[in-house]
Amino acid sequence: MIDYGNYQGRNADWTNAFVAAPRYFTDPKGEPFGVLAMNEGIETIMPKLPHKRYHPDGEEITKWRILLYSKTKGDVIGDTDFFAAMKKLVTGGYILDDNGEFVLIKALTLSELDALMRGGSAAFR
Repeated sequence: MIDYGNYQGRNADWTNAFVAAPRYFTDPKGEPFGVLAMNEGIETIMPKLPHKRYHPDGEEITKWRILLYSKTKGDVIGDTDFFAAMKKLVTGGYILDDNGEFVLIKALTLSELDALMRGGSAAFR
């Protein structure tokens, strides 16, 4: 599991952040997976443990992805594994606050979203 540390965001404002809501899909092998989105340029509220929080039809989903949307490009730029991305966000210092169940993630630029997806930026290694 990810060690989220102990964040106490001074002056963290959760009111204007995008709340990532889960969507559910099935992969070609018939395995269910969940997807949460992040948008370029806006702070995001993301669950720390989506597999513990969300149980569609009473089913536990263990595979989670983060879909990355660019307002600059007006399209989805890709997706990445939820747990790998969250680890990169934590270690890169992108978590602004933590309320126990959710984290507030700083607004990411297009290049930061791309690096998060590809793992190419020094901040996300």
